Amino acid sequence: MERVNTQHPARDDHGAQVSSMFDGIAGRYDLMNLVMTWGQEPRFVRRTVERAELPEAPVVLDLATGTGDIALEVLRSHYGARITGADFAPEMMEVGKARPGGDQITWVEADAMDLPFEDASFDAVTHGYLLRNVADIPTTLAEQFRVLRPGGRMVALETSPAPENIIRPFSTAYIKHVVPRLSRLITGDSSAYEYLSATTRGFKTPAQIQDLLEDAGFVDVGHETHLFGTIAIHWATKPA
Repeated sequence: MERVNTQHPARDDHGAQVSSMFDGIAGRYDLMNLVMTWGQEPRFVRRTVERAELPEAPVVLDLATGTGDIALEVLRSHYGARITGADFAPEMMEVGKARPGGDQITWVEADAMDLPFEDASFDAVTHGYLLRNVADIPTTLAEQFRVLRPGGRMVALETSPAPENIIRPFSTAYIKHVVPRLSRLITGDSSAYEYLSATTRGFKTPAQIQDLLEDAGFVDVGHETHLFGTIAIHWATKPA
């Protein structure tokens, strides 16, 4: 399945900065996600896996796997699943390896824009909060398209900028001001979540992500939103 050495993937400056940032908050990342989503993160993870519509004993690649939330949910819900968790933040994956079930996942240090896997290797590709952290979304999606088997599904859990509605001033204030303060209390360092706050507010809308997926060649593209429109789950299929 692998085609190159995965121990030291090449990274651009942006990737190296993001990797270092996530490694720095690895030990408190799961708690922060739970707090930031008002306790809804486990539900979003379960829904992401449901949207993957996995076959029996699926072969799954979970990108930006971090501490393995989505990968471990696939393992829990699908008997016989073979799961590869890939990330460019090794300290995050070390936390995931120590979680119950972590020893049943293959962990690979890899760059999402240059995946070290053969064409048509996976039944599904999943990821959480990946696209806002890459320098080139079309290249990232093209790589996912390449490693998927025909008929395979891509499912992404992503943040979205607050939609234009009555809730927007409150959700924007929460993301911009409250989240960095919470992160300072929980992790002792607000810089990572100031970055995440900024990328959330400036990220593409669900409609724009849908256009990018279609441009990459995917079909049956769709999405659903949660948490007042600030969380989106996207799905798409590689033509059979």
